[in-house]
Amino acid sequence: MRRITVLLLLLALLLTGCGSTTNTDETAETLTVACTTYPVYLLANSIVGEMEGVEAELVIDQQVSCLHDYTLTVQDMKAVERADAVAINGAGLEDFLDDVLEGRTVIDCSQDIDLLAGEEHHHDEDDEDEDGEESDPHIWMDPDRYAQMARNLAAGLAELDPDRAEEYRTRGETVARELEDFADSLRESDVGQAVRGLEIITFHDGFSYFAEAFDLEIAAAIEEEEGAEASALELKEIISIVQAQNLPAVFVEVNGSDNAAGIISRECGVSVWTLSMIMSGSDGDTIEAYEDAVTENLTTIREAYQ
Repeated sequence: MRRITVLLLLLALLLTGCGSTTNTDETAETLTVACTTYPVYLLANSIVGEMEGVEAELVIDQQVSCLHDYTLTVQDMKAVERADAVAINGAGLEDFLDDVLEGRTVIDCSQDIDLLAGEEHHHDEDDEDEDGEESDPHIWMDPDRYAQMARNLAAGLAELDPDRAEEYRTRGETVARELEDFADSLRESDVGQAVRGLEIITFHDGFSYFAEAFDLEIAAAIEEEEGAEASALELKEIISIVQAQNLPAVFVEVNGSDNAAGIISRECGVSVWTLSMIMSGSDGDTIEAYEDAVTENLTTIREAYQ
């Protein structure tokens, strides 16, 4: 009787082992796309979110202002290593990932997008314009450019997975058109019309595309990074702009430093308001979360200037 019991236990263990192997095989068949940033993840999830056998995974899921000085965590590395492909923002934003991405399949969402000149944060010659200036990588802040990112991502997925190429392209085009319609509608809305032509001062250099998209003017932009506060000369220049233009507010980024903005506020008596670079969020995992954040940014500016 004891022998029978032992044999039954061994049989049960073998069957359990077989079941585990089957689940592993099924997992291996899933196409996983690791998305370096939250905006890229929102696009990927909007495109593949309901497709069987494909999943998008966010690599950098921490509350960050931007990636200028970001250091990869062990968890980030694992997410990249287990993915079949890595979707990146591009335009130099992920230069710190060059060694990690070497030899991996990469989908660059910035392909053929018209880039603005940027600050000196990156060191990749491929991301310089014809005059040798480095490009601004914050392209997702313009909904129309973000739409092109969606098309680029869909094209990359189609090349990676030819059997479902048409579905990727169709879904990508749907997402892109929704973003373009959203941008047009927001520009024509009450809040869009109210902010047109306003001059703003930001304590992050990533709002140029956003300003261009909604007919705003960046009067000054100071990038405050860890260990590099705004200089006395920069503060003096901003104070003079605020006073000369009679600006009622200055704007910081939700995850950025507000030290210099606080000085300007005390010196000039202006208020400090917060805008989002949409580098993180908890309000959803599709482009609706992006649209809400863009709308909130414009609403914040209108309220700050009322």
